[in-house]
Amino acid sequence: MRHSLLYTCLLLSALLVSCGKQPSFMIEGSLTDAGGKTMYLDELAISGTIVADSVVLPADGGFLFRHHAPEYSELYRLRCDGRNIIVAIDSTETVVVLGSWADPLNVDFVCKQGHAGIAAIKKSDAIARLRRSLLNSPLEQHKLYARQLIISDPRSIVAYYALFQQKAGQFVFDLYNKADRACFSAVATAWNAFMPDNPRSKAVYKLTLDAIKQERNEASRLNMQQFIANSENAFLNISLPDENGCIRDLESLRGKVFVLDFSAVGMEKASAYIFELRELYNAYHDRGLEIYSVSADNNRLLWEDTAHNLPWITVRGEKGVLEEAFAQYNVQHLPTVFLFDRHGEIVGRYADFDSLKKDIEQKLKQ
Repeated sequence: MRHSLLYTCLLLSALLVSCGKQPSFMIEGSLTDAGGKTMYLDELAISGTIVADSVVLPADGGFLFRHHAPEYSELYRLRCDGRNIIVAIDSTETVVVLGSWADPLNVDFVCKQGHAGIAAIKKSDAIARLRRSLLNSPLEQHKLYARQLIISDPRSIVAYYALFQQKAGQFVFDLYNKADRACFSAVATAWNAFMPDNPRSKAVYKLTLDAIKQERNEASRLNMQQFIANSENAFLNISLPDENGCIRDLESLRGKVFVLDFSAVGMEKASAYIFELRELYNAYHDRGLEIYSVSADNNRLLWEDTAHNLPWITVRGEKGVLEEAFAQYNVQHLPTVFLFDRHGEIVGRYADFDSLKKDIEQKLKQ
C-alpha cells in the first residue's frame, strides 16, 4: 500500500514537472574573434527590443541560448560590440550559427542533426542576404531584389523584415509610394488572412489602411481646392428642399461661419454623430455658427422624422447620394464635414470633431 502511494506521488510529481515545461527553441554555435566578449540575445518584438539573455563567450566563441518558443514566427538578434546577427525562429527549432564575429553578415546557418530548423535556417539566411544587399547595392537595385522576395512569399517573416529595413535612418520602402505600397498591401493582406491575431499582422494592416485613407483624404482636399479655385463664388451653391418642402440655399449663409455636413440618418452610428453635431450647434450657434446638413437618405419619412427635431438647416433630394451636391463636393463617404469662413472660403475638411472645434473657435473670433 505504501509502495503504491509512493508510486502515485512520484507519478503526480512527474506530471506536474512535465506540465510546467514550456516549449523552447535553441540558438547555438561558435563565432571566432569573439572570445571574452558579452553576447546578448534580443527579441525584436513588435512592441520593441527585449533583452532575452546574455553570456560571456569563452575563448573559442562557443555559445548556447535557450528561450521559450514564440507563438508566431519571430525575429531574434545575437548582439555583441555593435555587430549583430538576425535569426528567424518559428517554434521549437535549433539553429546553429558558425563563422566569424568580424564578418557577421556572412555567417553560416546550419541545422543540428536530429533537430528541426530547416525552415528557420532558410529564413535567417534570406534575411542575411537582404542585409548584404542593402549594404552593398544601389538602393533601387536592392529594392528590386527585396520586392521580389516580398511578392514571392508575402506571409513570411522575411517579407515583413524586408518592408521595414532602414538605410541611414530612412525606411527603404515608402508607404506613400504607389509601387512600394503594393508590397505593404501584399504583406498586410497575407498576414491578416493567415495570422489575424498576430500583433504584427494587426500593425502592418492598420499602417497600410491608414496610409490609403490619408492619401484619399489628401486627394479629396486637392480636388476641393481645385474646384473652389475655379468657382467665382468660392463655394458651390446647393439648393434643396428642407423637411417642410421649402427650398434652402447654401448661398444664404454667406457672411457667416458655417458647417456643411453630408450625412444620413440611416448610416452607421448616426445617433452618436447627430448628438455631436447638436453639441456643436448648442456650443457655437449663439456666437454665429450655422449648420447646413445634406441628407443621403433614401427613406424620406425616416429622414423627415429626425429632421423635424433638429434646429439647423437640413435638406434632402430625391436622388440621395446621386444628387449633384455630393459630386460637386467630392463626397466619397459618410459623414463628410466641411467648415467655411465668413468670406465663403473653405477652411478644411474634417475627420474628427476636435479639429473642427478648434477651427470654429478661431474663425468665429475673426
